[in-house]
Amino acid sequence: MTVDPPDYQVGYKKPPLHTRFTKGRSGNPEGARRHRRHDQRLVALLEEALDGRMAGRPRRQVTRREAIVAALVEKSAGGDLRAVKLLLDLVPKMEFVYDPVSAAEGQTAREHLIETLDRLAAEQAAEAATRDESVCGD
Repeated sequence: MTVDPPDYQVGYKKPPLHTRFTKGRSGNPEGARRHRRHDQRLVALLEEALDGRMAGRPRRQVTRREAIVAALVEKSAGGDLRAVKLLLDLVPKMEFVYDPVSAAEGQTAREHLIETLDRLAAEQAAEAATRDESVCGD
């Protein structure tokens, strides 16, 4: 052990010299980790953000994930070709739930989705046509 020099004052923030640095022990055992988030993986952060609730929705709390999917389907039904392509590319990558009647008929999830999108687009076109007729007066 080292002997404290005579002019060394032990006190606040001045530990005895023989106890200051012990072998095998870090001076900063926690490191910078306490300032970091526990899970920094992009997938985990994305999941956490998507599962968060939307602010400003007093009636029904909707997650961001649900809002994104609803907006994508609405744009697809509205005729946005980029949204349709994105939606059709996503379908094979995920497990798509559809009604068992179409599954019994041998219809795949992709065919069912295309059929549903076609039906929605036709309904929207018919709605737009009636709206145009009521505005024009024909």
